[in-house]
Amino acid sequence: MPWTSLCFAATAGAAIVAPSAASGAIDAVEQFRPHDVVLRAKVKGNPDLIQLRGELRGPEGATLAIRGFHDGGDRWVVRLSPSRPGLWTLRTVSNVAALDGHVRQLDAKPSSSRVIHGVLEIDPDHPRHFRFADGTRFFPMGYEADWLWGVDMTDPKRLLMNRLIDQMSARSFNYVLVNVYAHDTRWAPGKSCEWDFGPPALYAFGGSNDQPDHTRLNPAFFQAYDRMMWALWERGIVAHIMIKVYNKNVKWPKPGSDEEKRYFQYVVARYQAFPNIVWDFSKESFNEKNDRLEQSMVRLIRTEDAYGHLVTIHDDNTLLWHDELGRTVDFQTQQIHADYEAGTAFGRALHGRPVLNAEFGYEFGVEKLPTHAHRNRSEWQPFLQRAWTVTLAGSYPVYYYDNTAWDVVKPDPEPPGMMRWKLLKDTLNALPYWTMEPHNELAMGGICLARPGVAYVFYVTDGKLIANLRHLDGNATVTWLDTWTGQRMDVGTRARGVHVFEKPPGFGEAPAALIVRSTK
Repeated sequence: MPWTSLCFAATAGAAIVAPSAASGAIDAVEQFRPHDVVLRAKVKGNPDLIQLRGELRGPEGATLAIRGFHDGGDRWVVRLSPSRPGLWTLRTVSNVAALDGHVRQLDAKPSSSRVIHGVLEIDPDHPRHFRFADGTRFFPMGYEADWLWGVDMTDPKRLLMNRLIDQMSARSFNYVLVNVYAHDTRWAPGKSCEWDFGPPALYAFGGSNDQPDHTRLNPAFFQAYDRMMWALWERGIVAHIMIKVYNKNVKWPKPGSDEEKRYFQYVVARYQAFPNIVWDFSKESFNEKNDRLEQSMVRLIRTEDAYGHLVTIHDDNTLLWHDELGRTVDFQTQQIHADYEAGTAFGRALHGRPVLNAEFGYEFGVEKLPTHAHRNRSEWQPFLQRAWTVTLAGSYPVYYYDNTAWDVVKPDPEPPGMMRWKLLKDTLNALPYWTMEPHNELAMGGICLARPGVAYVFYVTDGKLIANLRHLDGNATVTWLDTWTGQRMDVGTRARGVHVFEKPPGFGEAPAALIVRSTK
């Protein structure tokens, strides 16, 4: 983005009362860590109509233009995170004198985090997969927690929210799908139990959901949302942020209105400095019938985001299948409850991008709480089997649990299926999964993801597997994995050829993975 001075027309009714923030200060900051440059100014009128932008110049000619935001009272923020170490210079530009022309020097040290690796991007060498800006590969093991932001949101300690995030992290979930705002569910309206957090304690706009003032954003709501974002950042969990949601009883601004655009701009301005995010236009995007409007909002996100985070849409096939509009987004977020393999193959072939299957079922809650009665709810065993099927079909899976989904959130007792998803991720992470493709033609009695001749994962529900290993050049190690317990059984090496393998009787009813790796 060019280093240019940004000029704004004065806003009627904006009167300066008191400026602050000395120019020329030097801030010690850290690469990839969000940093708030705070300015003080009181204005008359609607603060959300004030224009504030930070122009940032860094090492090797790096430039960023970042929209600032009002944070309540007389507090204004330009939130940034240096993408590389070195000396950066920030200059503010505003149509309000007290906010205009401030200069800050920022000395960015290299990142000290072991879990933050910069902005997530598409791997240019393997475009159906992800990596971070520093080159670290990323296997997203998703967890949908739509209402994570709204859990005990008025409690500064956010104990229950942090408990769920810690639980995710301990089980290797590194990617969470979350709304910005939702109001309530039709299947558990109001406070159906003590674990029901809808309607939420705070509203994203002025007024209330019943009597909204869409001309104003509510900084108190977003300050609570910040605490969730920091908790995810500290643990290195990527937030898949669904900016809008169509079926949770929210009174949104009129689609395409100035108020809706300002909402999208505010969300991007406030959270783009977090490297661990992916933007999503909306949950249940198929409810937006105007594809051109949807495309324009995605373009607005891209225009506002100085850091170039990935953008997707949650399950809107009419847009994804459109030759022109479908290329608006970076990867596909599916919601497929049947024909997982065919749906994944179709999505992968369509544009050659990563496919995330965000919803292919739900695990029953350990305790019976008010929740959705979807037909694809099940015990953890068949739900886990779907996860393996989805993954070996070439997409990335997302975990969905009754008692942490939607507005009812009770993470304890821990669901029994949760820990077993870690086996799936660990198995793939130990292989060159980014070079592996679905190859079911190499298996009878199971399904297969493989880089023929190098690495194979076969998934077997019961009985025997016939595996075509004719692509091997030399020998390969062969190991059975019980996908319920993690028990492993080495069966030695095999040479090039077609081989018959029997699932170990000791695995019982548990489906098994057969892992084959070339010794070369």
